[in-house]
Amino acid sequence: MQAIELFEDYVGWLRVNVPRAYENLAPPADQDDIGKLEQTLGQRIPDDVKAVLMMHNGQRLTDTTIREDDGAVPCIPTLSFLSADLIEQCWSEWAFLREDSDPEELTDGEALPGSEGRVRPLYTSPGWIPLWSDPLRSDYIGLDLDPDSAGTRGQIINFGRNEDRHYVCAENFTELLQILLDEVRSGRWQASTLVYDDERGRELSVFGDVEDGVGRPFFGGIDDHFFNVLYDYAMTRSGNDVPDS
Repeated sequence: MQAIELFEDYVGWLRVNVPRAYENLAPPADQDDIGKLEQTLGQRIPDDVKAVLMMHNGQRLTDTTIREDDGAVPCIPTLSFLSADLIEQCWSEWAFLREDSDPEELTDGEALPGSEGRVRPLYTSPGWIPLWSDPLRSDYIGLDLDPDSAGTRGQIINFGRNEDRHYVCAENFTELLQILLDEVRSGRWQASTLVYDDERGRELSVFGDVEDGVGRPFFGGIDDHFFNVLYDYAMTRSGNDVPDS
């Protein structure tokens, strides 16, 4: 299936199963949005990514480390779906870091088993383009437009402040969408409510009505993370046992 068909199926699943996430999907990006992003990046992004952004340009309300919106329900399980503008902003934050850092500090990364020679063993690269973001940390799933010698331009990898051990999550964005669709159809990921305690901050995740604390809609349990799913996929596909992450 093509990326747009997979994402249409995913959006249909959201509409039925996580309506608040569905309602938080943003209107389409236009050619100007895409052109501005590519001008900042200095390179073209793959057509399958463009097609999805021109269906839904990320989320209406989005939590990231550079922007917090009250009531921003994730549109990807446990992850924020970045708009063209937020992709540009997140990428630019890392561009500033690269400019201000000792070059040796930026090589402090590694490729995990199965991804050696495919992902450069760096901490950050201008060719790593964020697409989905952890709402609370500067950690991303995104495009690798600067692969190592055995890698493929447009492969999907993990990177960010806490993600310096890299792996290939999917061969391309279309395959990533297939993984996403398979995962939500499995029944593993559900709408939930994050409960906040006024004194201790976020405390736990529950399903259904909230009796104590302040409830906030979420997509996925607080103790689970879509990064872990993609890590397991990467280790299994490479023929490696899944070690402790």
